[in-house]
Amino acid sequence: MPQTRKQASEGKEEGATGSAEQPEVVRVMNPPAKKTCCVIGAGASGLTVMKELTSLGHKVMCFEESIRIGGVYTKSYDRTMLTTSSVLTAFSDYSQGTEARPKFFTDEEYLDYLDGYASKFGLYDHVNFRTKVIKVTKCLVTNKWLVTVKTNAFLWPHRSTFILPNHVDAEIRREAKDVHGKEVLEDFYAKAEKDGFENVKLNYQYKYYCHKTGELMTMCPSQPAQGVTTTYAFDQIAVCTGTNTWASLPKFDGQENFKGVIVHSENYKKPEVFKGKRVLVIGAGESGSDICNEIAGEAAKVAIVVRNKHGHLIPRKQSDGRVTDLNTNRCRYSNPYILGDWVGFANQHAKKFVAKNGWGDNKATEDDRLVLQKIGELNLQQGTSAFSKFGCKNEGFVTAMVTKGTELHRDAFVMHENKVVFKDGSEFACDAIVACTGYRNSFPFFEHEDVCEDVVCQKSGLKMKDIATMAKNPRLLYKQSIFPAFATGEIAFFGFARPAFGAIPPCSEMQSRLYAMVTNGSLELPCPDTMRSIAEQDQAIYEWRFGYDAKRVKGLVDFQLYTDDLAAQTGSLPPLSKLFFSKPKIWWKLMFSSFTMHQYRFQGPYANPAVAEKVYEKVPVGDFLECSITAAFLVTSKVLSLIGFQEFTPNFGELRTGSH
Repeated sequence: MPQTRKQASEGKEEGATGSAEQPEVVRVMNPPAKKTCCVIGAGASGLTVMKELTSLGHKVMCFEESIRIGGVYTKSYDRTMLTTSSVLTAFSDYSQGTEARPKFFTDEEYLDYLDGYASKFGLYDHVNFRTKVIKVTKCLVTNKWLVTVKTNAFLWPHRSTFILPNHVDAEIRREAKDVHGKEVLEDFYAKAEKDGFENVKLNYQYKYYCHKTGELMTMCPSQPAQGVTTTYAFDQIAVCTGTNTWASLPKFDGQENFKGVIVHSENYKKPEVFKGKRVLVIGAGESGSDICNEIAGEAAKVAIVVRNKHGHLIPRKQSDGRVTDLNTNRCRYSNPYILGDWVGFANQHAKKFVAKNGWGDNKATEDDRLVLQKIGELNLQQGTSAFSKFGCKNEGFVTAMVTKGTELHRDAFVMHENKVVFKDGSEFACDAIVACTGYRNSFPFFEHEDVCEDVVCQKSGLKMKDIATMAKNPRLLYKQSIFPAFATGEIAFFGFARPAFGAIPPCSEMQSRLYAMVTNGSLELPCPDTMRSIAEQDQAIYEWRFGYDAKRVKGLVDFQLYTDDLAAQTGSLPPLSKLFFSKPKIWWKLMFSSFTMHQYRFQGPYANPAVAEKVYEKVPVGDFLECSITAAFLVTSKVLSLIGFQEFTPNFGELRTGSH
């Protein structure tokens, strides 16, 4: 437990630069031979960090500005559906039993999954809600990280606000979601439509239920001014604020002339707002694709614009109705990059053929087939594959094109009073623009004016502002997670590695397992210079692999290569050869079913082979035609590597120069 203020005052920490004004600090007490860790953020990444650290006996305190756990899904738009399936997105140590029939979670279903995970491992006990981290620095005298937080953070209401976890009484849960929450949200959005969303969301008072106790409480814009500010001392910092926190809204050419409405996707909640309007959607990432399709069902006309190439398109479901990411499997991504585009080219033509002519148990409607054909055409037209391009794992904007008349533009544009003019001379008249232009990494608590110049490493002269600058580019971190200046892994970042195909939470789980072993003293990190050198090598591999996308999307990784690399560090790689001979059915499922983190539970310090086997006994394998094609390429590459062509060596294990 943290010390009281009186106890803390008896042993005050000195400021990071030895300033005369000594801050009063609450020292978070650690169990014997264990450490204390501050976790910033209670999304999926923060939860798995807490779980791994507490399972080894370390003391954690999590500060979450929101009312509840869930990260980006506490502010998602109304019809949000994940783009990776339940089996691929899941943590390897918590199941809701959907392995036999994987599905795509809605945002509310995924929040329920995270609530179950948090409840199972007692994580709610460690989270401080409505608590904002103001600044972070380090005391060079005690070697402790000083984290200053303030309570009573204000948040505008969202659907997730009123979806309570299962440990709260069932009647309170029903009242919160179906009665009280419904009334609050109807009133909030009615006022937002009348007075403007930006004005209302910062000044709206309402009542909500505490997600820990179920107690009815008041949210008021004036409350932050009465919040309590406290500074805590920790051994380590785990930053889990995510990649979708600070919106990035560039200034567009001619924007000052445009008379219509421009909103960032962060403030998009429902398509009905655009009923009867002409809308331009900027950006065809996964959110942009879904939002485009939603608005196209309400607006008079919609166009979507991308600069250069859109992400390599993969529909959520195959023509037989099963989730497509069953094909995101070890067989496919074990193929060396030298064959990657050939694998993609062959599969794309096969998918186009199936969409047009049918194959096996084809449950697709005529519209579905036309959409799948169009996906094949667009991917082939721009010459991309899943091996060389960041993925767009849904077909939303293609559906909007095929069934709702949405226009696709690939050019730069200039805004005018009531239209945009594209570089090719074409025009689109519009009175609303939705900018799905992504988010930027930002760490304001490291750049606070009180601490940004604090030197936190005497040997290198590193300052807090330098940590913020480096962390904005995950490539500069050891394994895109651990800050390389500190040999003991004192500060690390989770959820900033973004797989081209795959999901962020499983990557965070593997990062957390590595981090917990380092924290526990079970694994020693390389020296800082070596960590920086390895980060540079990894960066070169991924920039070669993804080219332009790797520089545009900081933190972009290959799902299998990245998690295999982390597993290699912890000794958790799946024993493929052993399974091939001893349990061939499990080996078959591991190679040809969805790429999940359960495969890293067969051996090593986190082993739980019985649970892993149960998952692989249930989960279905991928599409027969696609698996056959990828297997043929993999066998070919294996044969070529055995006779001396090392560039054809299949991908497995630690990331290495030969991986590209």
